[in-house]
Amino acid sequence: MKKLILKASTLLMTYVVMGSNAMAQSAIIDPNTRPDASVDGEFSSNITTLINSLLAILGLIAVGFLIYAGVLMVTAGGNDEQVTKARKIITYAVIGIVIIILSWSIVGFVAGLLG
Repeated sequence: MKKLILKASTLLMTYVVMGSNAMAQSAIIDPNTRPDASVDGEFSSNITTLINSLLAILGLIAVGFLIYAGVLMVTAGGNDEQVTKARKIITYAVIGIVIIILSWSIVGFVAGLLG
């Protein structure tokens, strides 16, 4: 699991670093704006993209835990300890998904306020 998280985070960081340069090439430059005005917007956009990407990865991990708990519950075979363990995992995964969705909405709201 640690190797998967490490690979996913490395891929995400590569995407954020390399992807922001590629997107900057297609930007339309308005001659009426200050030259340094786009730097602040690009930085906040990169931070928002990074946070949203991390939240997406956390969401995928939470869904993975839901799938794992479902398999654990189905294969319990009447073992009450295993069913209880699966229910706890499902409960914590659902709480995590709710927190991730709320975090995503807060990041979107704050990014909208800051421009």
